[in-house]
Amino acid sequence: MASEMVSLATIPFGKAMREAYFSFATSYVPLNHGSFGAFPGPVAKYQGVVQRDTEARPDTFIRFTYPKLLLQARQAVAPLLGADAEEVVFVPNALTGINTVLRNLTYVEGDVILHFSTIYGGCLKTVQSLEETTPVRGYSIDLVYPVGDAEILSKVDEALLTIQQQGRKVVLAMFDTVLTFPGVRFPWESLVRLYKQNGIVTCIDAAHGIGQIDLTHLARVGPDFVITNCYK
Repeated sequence: MASEMVSLATIPFGKAMREAYFSFATSYVPLNHGSFGAFPGPVAKYQGVVQRDTEARPDTFIRFTYPKLLLQARQAVAPLLGADAEEVVFVPNALTGINTVLRNLTYVEGDVILHFSTIYGGCLKTVQSLEETTPVRGYSIDLVYPVGDAEILSKVDEALLTIQQQGRKVVLAMFDTVLTFPGVRFPWESLVRLYKQNGIVTCIDAAHGIGQIDLTHLARVGPDFVITNCYK
């Protein structure tokens, strides 16, 4: 695997890399890689090796080999997030992580989950489901692009004041690192600082984060929860 990783760096990004490391049909042009990501050939080969090891010695693999491989994977991902390996937990997908966070909080009357109109549809459905089953209510900050970071932060200040005047309390704020629609970088660092100043728990949908933007300063910024997808 090491030699393959080295050779990967010598192949230019683009068509040459596609032909060398991916299994797309020559007549197929993938434009929706974010939703249905494909992994490189060397990864597929290693996946096959792991699958064969699993079938060859199932009990040995699950009890002894798998925990070691899992720790190695967490240790590999952690530096990309500026985190300790003990803070990294693998989940089936980003929405699983979002639901794990939101559905394990206790809500009382007057509690609010603050988000933006640019929220990913699956995350919005989770908020709507919680509205049906708990006292919490969602509050959407409307964004129409183009819009600058300063205006986004100003809209948050206005929303916090409005919610406070209504006698309600924001207990959790959800926002992205990179929006799904449109695909722009969100001012997540500034938002974390603003919400922390107001004692609000932050949950970042960073599905389009790791591998696309620098997240090595996450620990310094200090959000409460960050969920990301490695395959994007």
